[in-house]
Amino acid sequence: MEERDHFLLELVRMEGCGDFALQETCRDSSGCTNAPEFRCEDCLGTELYCKACTVEIHIENPTHRIEYWNGQHFKDTNLWDLGLQLQLGHPPGENCSNPSLIHTDFVLLDINGVHNVVLCFCKCQTAQSQSRTTQLLCMCWFPATTLEPKTATTFRLLHNFHILSLELKASTFEYWQTLARLTNNTGLNPPKVSS
Repeated sequence: MEERDHFLLELVRMEGCGDFALQETCRDSSGCTNAPEFRCEDCLGTELYCKACTVEIHIENPTHRIEYWNGQHFKDTNLWDLGLQLQLGHPPGENCSNPSLIHTDFVLLDINGVHNVVLCFCKCQTAQSQSRTTQLLCMCWFPATTLEPKTATTFRLLHNFHILSLELKASTFEYWQTLARLTNNTGLNPPKVSS
């Protein structure tokens, strides 16, 4: 009985700010003094960060799910809304001297759902490749098409689907329905994907 109460208390505490309820400034190592309002559902721990630090921390994890503290409870948001912009053809966080147009409607499927990401393809001479398809493949993202791709899936999602289809006989439709529920479990705003 005691253990059950302990578990319930911790679960309820984590619905709020938990250990960080009195934290007034972001605890990022760069000395940031902005208000901490965001936490990641996929990172280890429940640390709160400001918007800028949340984006910076997730430059290599653009499909992590983010929550925003509105003063009373956490509300789902995403890195796309926070302004995360990915540059392909260069190491994460490195700027490009000749980026292509910004793609604000790029859709990336990962094992935790369907994500909108903002990205630029690289057109400079130091790019890993001038091909958009190759730049996506270098990120371990499999493009839906080779002509002007607007959707890709991560290699780990493809591996996960492969194993589930072998072991559980999950169909493509069932897997898609699972991704849609992981993205938005209400069913009111299903994700849309274009090629």
